[in-house]
Amino acid sequence: MQRRSLLLGLPAVSVLAGLAGPCRAHARDSGQPSIRIGQSAPVTGPLARVGTAFRDAARAVFADTNAQGGIFGRDIELVTLDDEDRAERTAVNVKLLASQHQVIGLFGFVGAGAHRVGARAAAQEGLPYVAPVSGSQELRSGALPWMYHLRAGHLDEIEYIARHTSQIGIRRVSLVSEYNSQGWELRDALISSFESRGDAVASISSVDHEGSRYSLPGAVMSVLAGRPEAILLGADYVASARFVEAARQADYAGLFYTLSTVGGNALMEMLGPRAAGVSVTQVVPFPWSAASVVGRNFLAFCARHQIEASFASMEAYLSANLLVDGLRHMREPTPAKLAEALDGLPPRDFGGFVGAFYGKSRRAPAQIDLTVFSRGGKFVK
Repeated sequence: MQRRSLLLGLPAVSVLAGLAGPCRAHARDSGQPSIRIGQSAPVTGPLARVGTAFRDAARAVFADTNAQGGIFGRDIELVTLDDEDRAERTAVNVKLLASQHQVIGLFGFVGAGAHRVGARAAAQEGLPYVAPVSGSQELRSGALPWMYHLRAGHLDEIEYIARHTSQIGIRRVSLVSEYNSQGWELRDALISSFESRGDAVASISSVDHEGSRYSLPGAVMSVLAGRPEAILLGADYVASARFVEAARQADYAGLFYTLSTVGGNALMEMLGPRAAGVSVTQVVPFPWSAASVVGRNFLAFCARHQIEASFASMEAYLSANLLVDGLRHMREPTPAKLAEALDGLPPRDFGGFVGAFYGKSRRAPAQIDLTVFSRGGKFVK
């Protein structure tokens, strides 16, 4: 993965946000001010693997655009502030991005701050909120302005899992999530999807952020008391991995399913051999296959920029390319003009995957697949 990050933060930024400084995409000297896009993501801490994968792939897409002349002669500059997967830091970072860095849009938020805090802060600052790595229904309800999504939502992913488990004869499914608004959303979606099919939600429990020793034993006991045939993991990947390990140690032999925002490479690496057989919903094309045009182009892109292929980097690659399309349709670089351009942006055929930003006026089609982590240490379709 590309690691040549340039830290250009001012001391004031470090003091206010608890950061080493913002990470910016390299820009050539075009003689005109750059078009700044802001991102808050974990680039240190437990979720750093996902945050840096998204950031680095997006920066590489923007670098390619800049090398071809940029946007009307202006470079795209991605300003990334580290939030360490803490929602309270995300809120501070949005204010810094708006006031100090004068970004015209927010892009690619990852982790705890992506689901609710980042979106609400974007609305307060009057900035488009583009391609968050979040399946939150609140962001898709139309209550907040200028929300633009590439990925399907959590409700779509749970519905997909419900259909799958019903087809293979599983009737008792449990949920473990975090005790917050996203966890409650997952709980309601699970109950609705499974009970509408006559299947039972065996048990529901929650863990705290990262699954501490204070919440984990009770959650495992509560979930397993329901005698589930399968367990859906909806907590962050650290908490989910710890739950799987504790459940297996308690002799649970059933299946595990996890959502795309949880079950990427980082979860599987943390689980090690215990990851074998975990099923994961995915909302972007399979990143290691050259069977489609989008796969071949993405793998060539990764090789050119020395980026590790992953679901996170694939999502960033698609989202950043769509954002570039939107920037090219702007009449001037302002938040309102960016939102206007994104509202009118047509879908783009990447070759085997049609990507678009869906907002209040149009809903994203549920492009979902199911992958399984193999004993050989790889995702398989």
